[in-house]
Amino acid sequence: MLEFPMTKAEAVKYRYNTWAGNPKGYSYQPERCAMEVYEQGRGMMFYQCSRKPGHGPDSLYCKQHAKRVVGA
Repeated sequence: MLEFPMTKAEAVKYRYNTWAGNPKGYSYQPERCAMEVYEQGRGMMFYQCSRKPGHGPDSLYCKQHAKRVVGA
């Protein structure tokens, strides 16, 4: 994710883990942080952060990722 969602409307439009085997990806889940993170290892598959939101723009991010978005 190069551009971070700043509003809930932008987050709802974003799709996580889109690739050739899963072209539609997964939709935003509001009970999770809106940051797209990748799994460790060889796969490099991206998914939505599993931490609770409540910080940053429109309270979309966890405490750790809110610092990254605000600093961007």
